[in-house]
Amino acid sequence: MKGAEAYVNDQWNSCGLADLPQGSEALRVTLHFVVPRDAQTTALIERIAEAARQHLCEAYPGRPVHAEPTQGSVIGDGSGDGIELSYRVDPASA
Repeated sequence: MKGAEAYVNDQWNSCGLADLPQGSEALRVTLHFVVPRDAQTTALIERIAEAARQHLCEAYPGRPVHAEPTQGSVIGDGSGDGIELSYRVDPASA
């Protein structure tokens, strides 16, 4: 079974991590991952969410990053394999 970091690293460009919004104001970031339906478990989705959050913390140093709840994150993209994870990034300190 593929690990959470592998999903994040393999889908770096397509999930949205390669093209993050910039600015000092508060931001909302939504990342899209493709995880086969039969591999989706709550634990795996939570680990992917945490791995992605860690990368967002590195991209926005000194700014708290808050993951929104992952329940119901499986989206209706027609395949059943897509998940969207959303995060709030606090504004930069002045």
